[in-house]
Amino acid sequence: MNKLRKMTMEAGAATLMMLSVFSFGGATTVTAAKSDIGNQNTMAVAWYQTSAECKALYLQGYNVARQNLDQSLAQPSAQPRAIILDIDETVLDNSPYQAYNALHDEQFPNHWNAWVNAAEAKPVPGAKDFLNYANQNGVQIYYVSDRAANQLKATKKNLADQGLPQATDDHIMLKGKNDKTKESRRQAIEQNNNVIMFFGDSLTDFNDPQSASVKGRYNDVMKNSNQFGSKYIILPCPMYGGWEGALYGNDYSISDAKKSQARKSHLTYFNPKNNKVENKTVTEP
Repeated sequence: MNKLRKMTMEAGAATLMMLSVFSFGGATTVTAAKSDIGNQNTMAVAWYQTSAECKALYLQGYNVARQNLDQSLAQPSAQPRAIILDIDETVLDNSPYQAYNALHDEQFPNHWNAWVNAAEAKPVPGAKDFLNYANQNGVQIYYVSDRAANQLKATKKNLADQGLPQATDDHIMLKGKNDKTKESRRQAIEQNNNVIMFFGDSLTDFNDPQSASVKGRYNDVMKNSNQFGSKYIILPCPMYGGWEGALYGNDYSISDAKKSQARKSHLTYFNPKNNKVENKTVTEP
């Protein structure tokens, strides 16, 4: 009679590996299940959805943006003033989608199209009030997103249903088949407008860092340090982004186990055995 035995082993605080041993006439097969890479996002989603601090950061960003806009309006401009905003986690909150994945140990792009087509995302704190204020003052609003071009109809509906202004075909610029980054779309807008601010939750919402590595992205921030809070309005997203891809060498095709290992390998930590901070991977020499 065939026998089935299951062993559950906990590796660290986050990675769960299951070993199933099957014995068939003396032959034994050991199968390792995937790590719980989706579940590892639970704390990030919980912080994003429940923390007052997350809401405060959004309000802070949009409050600063309004002050910047008022300063710009007080000065003459030869071209129409414009702002360029990312959509996801900059204008619209997709955390319910991320929460489903965390609860069911799944990852993007699973169910992403279903979520976008549902058009149920709500505005992030501060976005609607600021964008309506900008609209009332004649500012051109451009939503530049890496959502797929075939998601335009649903995206437009979602923005319009939430009362967000200028949600029109010519003001929503999604990712075309030839777009590798957002740069060409930004440049097209800048040709006929005075772009006074960029809004986003990832560095590529502002420019294309010379290197997409962890260190390269850090260097890009330091190079543009004077822009943040003035021309660049950065908003919080701990759930995903270019920062995550950098951990994997921007290769999302690696296995879940390797992703989990990469996440841990970049942590700078205190070692109580020698009372030293070890594995300084980003800003420390």
